Amino acid sequence: MVVVMIIAVVSVSVALSFGRSTDRTARLEADRFMAVINEVRDEAVIAGTGYLLNMDEKSHTYSFESTRSGAPASVGDDLFRARSIGDEVEIEWTVLEILEEDSNVAPKVYITSLGELTPFELRLSGDNTDYIVRVNDEGMLERQEKAQLGFR
Repeated sequence: MVVVMIIAVVSVSVALSFGRSTDRTARLEADRFMAVINEVRDEAVIAGTGYLLNMDEKSHTYSFESTRSGAPASVGDDLFRARSIGDEVEIEWTVLEILEEDSNVAPKVYITSLGELTPFELRLSGDNTDYIVRVNDEGMLERQEKAQLGFR
């Protein structure tokens, strides 16, 4: 009976410790974001059309629209549906290349029909770790992991 009680207490404490950390959620969201962008990039090359990536930091959502029509991309296609990032994960979105004539317009990330991406950086922050998704010098997506210093 005592052994069962000890196992139960240990199990509950382990379960609670996993539930508290948002680091795992941030990492999974970063991986999912990269996978979706790479799939949309492939679709852009295959279909011969470009797409815009729309990121809404306030609502923690992102979606795509076609550069041909300006309408949401392929409404019936699950790949292009709007996706949300969990509210427990803090996000910071930066577009690194902004056209001067578009200075009054919110920066956008273009995915061209050649598979090229506008350089950007998305920081997803958990409790102790930041996961940074960015476009590297070769034009490929990469995820960097940085431990946070100090407290939030």
